Formats: sequence, C-alpha cells, structure tokens
Amino acid sequence: MRYEPLKGKEKFDAIFKSPDHILKSKNFNALIVINENKFSLGMILPKKNIKLAVHRNFLKRTIRNISNEIFENTKISMIVVSKKKIYKFAKRSLRQELEKLFEDGKNKINEKNNYFNN
Repeated sequence: MRYEPLKGKEKFDAIFKSPDHILKSKNFNALIVINENKFSLGMILPKKNIKLAVHRNFLKRTIRNISNEIFENTKISMIVVSKKKIYKFAKRSLRQELEKLFEDGKNKINEKNNYFNN
C-alpha cells in the first residue's frame, strides 16, 4: 500500500494543532496523528533550510521510501519538517537519522496504542 499525499492547508493545520505524537531528531521533526484513513504523508523542506534542489529532492525520495517501508499498513497522518539549516549534507547520515526517527516513532505509537502487529 502506498502513502496518500497530504494536501491542503486544513489537513496540515489539523495535524499541527493537535498531534498525537511529536518525534524529534537533530535535523527533523515529525508530527503524527492516528486517523481512520490510510497512511498519508506531508513534508515541509523549505529552500531556506536546504539550499540545493538536488538535496531537497533526495530528502523527499528518502522520506517517502523509508516511511512507506515502516508505516506501510498503518492509518496515520504524518508531517516531516526540517527544523534547521543543514550545512553538511551527508546522505548516509541523514538517511540513518530518518530511519531512526521513524523507527522510534513506530515504537512510540506501538507502546502507547498497541497499534502495530509486528
């Protein structure tokens, strides 16, 4: 099952106003809301924080791929936000940071809600 892209200001605002879980790492925050629909994903990766389009596109692809693997059959909405400028763009370390962030999120949701079957 693929993710559904989050579209529209209303959906983003609803998640920002009352997230069920907030995940934090060095460069990213993720806000998660458990819903009744399929997995939906939104990203905020501003040019102010990530200068090169190549880097922003890499992060978008990476976030999509990792989140699809981890949250494949879940009913959550998630927004990933870059929280500061990324000066040293090391692909491997950023990918590992995102993997750890999403795995921690999966564990946090599972502990609280017994949501995942794994």
